Amino acid sequence: MNKTVTPGDLHGELRVLPSKSASHRAVMMAALAQGKTLLEPMQLSKDIGATLACAQALGLTRGAAMAAGETEGFVRAEIWGGGEAEKRPLRELDCGESGSTLRFFIPLALDGRGPVRLIGHGRLMQRPLTVYQNLFAPLGVVWRQEGDALTVEGELKSGRFELPGDVSSQFITGLLLALPRLEGDSEIVVTTPLESRAYVELTRRVQREFGVTSAWRDGGQTLLVRGGQEAVSPGTLHIEGDWSHAAFYLVAGAIGRGEIRLTGLDPQSAQGDRAVVEILRDMGADIRWEGSALVSRASRLHGLRVDCAQIPDLVPILAVAMAAAEGNSRITGAARLRIKESDRLSAMAAALTAAGADAAELPDGLAIRGGKPLHAAKIEGCNDHRIVMAMAIASALSDGEWTITDAEATAKSAPAFWQEFERLGGLAR
Repeated sequence: MNKTVTPGDLHGELRVLPSKSASHRAVMMAALAQGKTLLEPMQLSKDIGATLACAQALGLTRGAAMAAGETEGFVRAEIWGGGEAEKRPLRELDCGESGSTLRFFIPLALDGRGPVRLIGHGRLMQRPLTVYQNLFAPLGVVWRQEGDALTVEGELKSGRFELPGDVSSQFITGLLLALPRLEGDSEIVVTTPLESRAYVELTRRVQREFGVTSAWRDGGQTLLVRGGQEAVSPGTLHIEGDWSHAAFYLVAGAIGRGEIRLTGLDPQSAQGDRAVVEILRDMGADIRWEGSALVSRASRLHGLRVDCAQIPDLVPILAVAMAAAEGNSRITGAARLRIKESDRLSAMAAALTAAGADAAELPDGLAIRGGKPLHAAKIEGCNDHRIVMAMAIASALSDGEWTITDAEATAKSAPAFWQEFERLGGLAR
């Protein structure tokens, strides 16, 4: 599906959608916990839907139900955890295009109850999985990847797990979900500097809500995970606003001519992407808290060099801010973005260049000389939700209409994005 976007400034107030990262983890822990857990608010993106479906298919849950939430557009999820997986000839888990879902469920699938086939779509099965393969091969785990499916079989045992920290923090989260359920204590040893550490901390924070704990040792390179921990439902768990999503609108406010007010965000969040506030301030943006609202106002931005190793999801929208800024900017530490839904470095460089910006891809990032006027263009969305959303925001910089392809890709993480865009004054058809 294509969207034709007419340039215009976004302004107004918006309740930020619930964090996708926190929702993934809350659903996982609710499925693993004894009792019923109420999660609110939630937005049923394709990724969160995949995690819910996989929890049911693996036999973790005893049931789940959705109802309209107190906030329009969001839902309240009731999940009955503590299910008993049956031994079957084969269980199939459809992970959609969700890297979190796939990597979170692989260790849990090693429950000794028969083979599990994990199915992926799009580029999902092209993402690195060898970290797990190398960990589990010495344990006698069956590992068979064929096309868009991975079949695993075996029984995970407690022990010492050494893995690199510069591929994806999702491998560590997967182990954190599985190891507390086993008999005996385990250690997760990170052998290289840990990128996206904030996502690991978000996992640990959600687990603590369910009474499951872990502890860092060796200067933050080893996680001690006690075995025999039983997750217990806290009853109700509030899902905080999504800082990754808020970043799109914080940039929209800074590059526009009005102001955007965002509510539903936690200023003390464990989400690493709240770093966007300080990054944009360092670029000259006027962003400040006014009560419970975070307000982004029209600003004159200047170039900046940013290492995005800990905040890779911010790269597309930061590239937009840099295209609007005066002077030279550079993004580094983002080589992992080449194996997302698209090669995001290539996709953003191509999209900005098509519209007249001076943008070039680097081996691990982007180089952008900002301040150039943008013009009417056809923008390739590359079936990537973050590329589509970033370029929709960037359209405010153009003097002509843009056609953005694959506009439906926003449903992966933000099914209401185009409604939000129009609510704030955006014009798209």
